[in-house]
Amino acid sequence: MFRGAIVFGFLISFAAAMFWTAQSGLKSTVDSAIAANAERKARNWADYLAHTMPDLDALLQTGVPDEAQNATIETAVQVGDVFRFKLFDANGRLVLISDERGTPLEPGAKADHNGHARSVLETGAAVIEVNDGTEKANRPDLYVEAYVPVPGADGKAVGVVEVYLDQSQVASLFRANFVQLAFVLGGVLLLMFGVPFVAYIVKMRQQVRTGEKVRMLSLVDQITGLNNRNSFFQQAEERRRNGKLDLARTAVIFIDIDKFKAINDTFGHKTGDEFLRHVGNAISSHLGPSDLAARIGGDEFVLLAVDRTDEELYDLIEGVRTTVSEPVRLDGIAITGHLSVGVYLEQGGGLGLEDRMHKADIALYQAKLLGRNTCVVFTPDLEDTIARRRLVEEAVICGLSADRFELYFQPLIDPVGSRVVGFEALLRLQDGQGTFIPPSEFIPIAEETGDIIPIGTWVLEQAIRTAVDWPEHMFVSVNLSTRQFEDGRLTEHVSQFLSDYGFAARRLELEVTESLLIEQSHNASQQLKDLRDLGVTIAMDDFGTGYSSLGYLWQFNFNKLKIDRSFVQSIGQGDGKSREILDTIIMLGHKLDMKVTAEGIETKEQAAVLETLACDHFQGFYYGEPMPLSEMAPYLMEHSVLPLVREDKDAGRDREKAAG
Repeated sequence: MFRGAIVFGFLISFAAAMFWTAQSGLKSTVDSAIAANAERKARNWADYLAHTMPDLDALLQTGVPDEAQNATIETAVQVGDVFRFKLFDANGRLVLISDERGTPLEPGAKADHNGHARSVLETGAAVIEVNDGTEKANRPDLYVEAYVPVPGADGKAVGVVEVYLDQSQVASLFRANFVQLAFVLGGVLLLMFGVPFVAYIVKMRQQVRTGEKVRMLSLVDQITGLNNRNSFFQQAEERRRNGKLDLARTAVIFIDIDKFKAINDTFGHKTGDEFLRHVGNAISSHLGPSDLAARIGGDEFVLLAVDRTDEELYDLIEGVRTTVSEPVRLDGIAITGHLSVGVYLEQGGGLGLEDRMHKADIALYQAKLLGRNTCVVFTPDLEDTIARRRLVEEAVICGLSADRFELYFQPLIDPVGSRVVGFEALLRLQDGQGTFIPPSEFIPIAEETGDIIPIGTWVLEQAIRTAVDWPEHMFVSVNLSTRQFEDGRLTEHVSQFLSDYGFAARRLELEVTESLLIEQSHNASQQLKDLRDLGVTIAMDDFGTGYSSLGYLWQFNFNKLKIDRSFVQSIGQGDGKSREILDTIIMLGHKLDMKVTAEGIETKEQAAVLETLACDHFQGFYYGEPMPLSEMAPYLMEHSVLPLVREDKDAGRDREKAAG
């Protein structure tokens, strides 16, 4: 008897569980019925609004109703079960809230891009949300927010309306009719299917929700609400096939956020995502009805602007850039960002979309090279320029690992006895075909990318290792980049190489330009002092071309001046003032206990003038071109015995400039 009671109790409990499971399933069924009923009502109401609203197009553009439109709105919110609505234009931007007319929208609300509205515009499918309003002020106990399209005269959507429907009575009716069915169905489920049926229902509901979520994820970028890359290409192709997109009348615009990585690194990825959303909203707020935009990855966006005049296109781009550049407050921090923009316009040839995007990307790349925060329109010559730039970048990036870098050495001469006293190490780089790339081309790129730091360390080590085998009186001179001072380890590297190769510090000369002292003054001062304390010679290169060279001479206590080649090459030209300038520079250097080197000497006349001025060291094609290591031994054997005599090399000037 006791066992029977247990079984009976178990059956009662199981039946009750099945009843509540059935009731839960019926609740879902009721909600679905309410949603279907609300969608039908909302679509009918949207048709009613479209046919009764005077000048609907103007209202969608301005969001400010006139007297007649206000009267229509007052009537509309009393039709059926509607108690409120929001109106969105053809771009998914909020333009009007029925019960907040006359009150300005909150800051940024008009530019906000509503994901549900945009989804309705793109798919035509309504978005329905059933809400419990029992704990909300001014809301029915149960209401529905239904996003449905607003049809135009031709039946196509001209906007979206979010209709608020009071479904309390409908819900009560459905529940009253279904309550008895819930009891019966609970027993039926218990007898016929039991737990497996409930599990099947739960699983099916999960699959439906998962499938819908996957579908949405496949179409929309979840951060910005714009199209993702796949849906962008799908929609563009669909519009092209339907005759709604003529690429010949479409501008392809590539947009990139300047220094977005710094925002992520400084403020975190959450803030970075919020800033991406800010940019997405800015783009959405300026889209026209026929335009198409997407976030295609990272901080890159693409926009197809259809049928725009040059002036309208300019207004679109500048409007987006201006909106983005306005400070946005994220987590209590005001962040300002800027955009680089590349544009491709039809230039003939019938190119496909991907080719046009490639050319817009080239224009964007050029905008970044010009300093960012600007817009560049593609021109045919850009293609060759950027292709060359990328070739050089590739050579720089893989230069060390592929052994494409090489040191050349140019002699420095003591005019007393024409004796070789040292060599300047000059960096050379070959591309993949073995052709040399001018230093004036690859050095700035290496500095910009930061590759100059490991490259500069390699140059230092190679120069010291090479000079170890030279006669003891010879030094090696190495140029330093401003970037090499950034991490504060330059002195450490120099000291380590001097120790590793047993190289005397007095035989190492390091050349810096005035740009270092301007850009890295806080980093450079102590490091230059530490290098001097090691016994290394510090030289100011290209002296005479800067703005504050005289002030830096005493402030940083240089050991040597290198006179810029432009002064040397002016000898014998004009009224002879160049000789006076050279005389002044050399005297100044000597007064400050510095040696002076003149570079760029190409003629016998230039050498003679500098010798009369007591310049300490000479350098230039007149005495020797930069040479690879393989030519060093023959050169040293020849010029360590015989006096150095050279023919004039007037034609060598251009070559020396190219040689760096």
